[in-house]
Amino acid sequence: MIIKRIFNNNVILSENENKEEIILVGRGIAYGLSKGSIVIEDRIEKKFKLQDDVNQKFKKLIQDIPYNYVLISEKIIEYIKEHSTKEINDSIYVTLTDHIVNLIERVKMGIVFDSTLLLNIKSLYRDEYKLGLKSTQILKYSLNIDIDDSEANFIALHIINAELNSNMQQIYEITKIIEDILKIVNDEFVINDNDNISCDRFIVHCRFFAQRVINIEHLNSESSNDHTYQLMKKEYPKQSICISKISNLIMSKYHYVMSDDEKLYIMLHLIKLTT
Repeated sequence: MIIKRIFNNNVILSENENKEEIILVGRGIAYGLSKGSIVIEDRIEKKFKLQDDVNQKFKKLIQDIPYNYVLISEKIIEYIKEHSTKEINDSIYVTLTDHIVNLIERVKMGIVFDSTLLLNIKSLYRDEYKLGLKSTQILKYSLNIDIDDSEANFIALHIINAELNSNMQQIYEITKIIEDILKIVNDEFVINDNDNISCDRFIVHCRFFAQRVINIEHLNSESSNDHTYQLMKKEYPKQSICISKISNLIMSKYHYVMSDDEKLYIMLHLIKLTT
């Protein structure tokens, strides 16, 4: 591999056998070398081949970051990708790396952000919160610094962001929609959401429904389930009332008209949750 660009002594740009740009990281990887030099393989600690749009942002980001921070962030991201049940967008390499760098600097300065507004992250996004908690542990042991577990909430947000391919503002809005739906459900039924698989599945479905609401993406279906929905309404009247309240709320607050298919899908999960 040939060096195309030197960002700093520990980060260089090269290309792979397919002529695709690849970022190489390693202590002193560029020492004594210049553009056009052959890369010394033994100095390579990590290789990054990312989507083109993410690659450009990542190149700018890592130029001024201590290379050990880049390696720690990559270790955390690889752990997340390995243990997540969902597809993780490459954007996480930019957003979470940047967050981790700022988190480390904040902790060293004794600055702790108030995560009060994120308390529901732990209950609404349990899997992502667990990954966030593990990420804080990796940082603690790798850098020997004290990090409060509440930081897992912020990391979880970045994981959710990479899963849904949304921006942070959308995530806050999506979370608010889920909270609104759960409030209606809890007003109608007594729900124990602790280690409740049906509740977890209901929340996951609501997450993707909420994303459609925010992005105004109506569910496309070749066949209508209107007849089935009408039958379900008669068989489960209490759940039907709950769905109507959810539909009215979504319409009044977000100007989104739920289709019968969407009502049916949520009702099916609601029935499993409440029967």
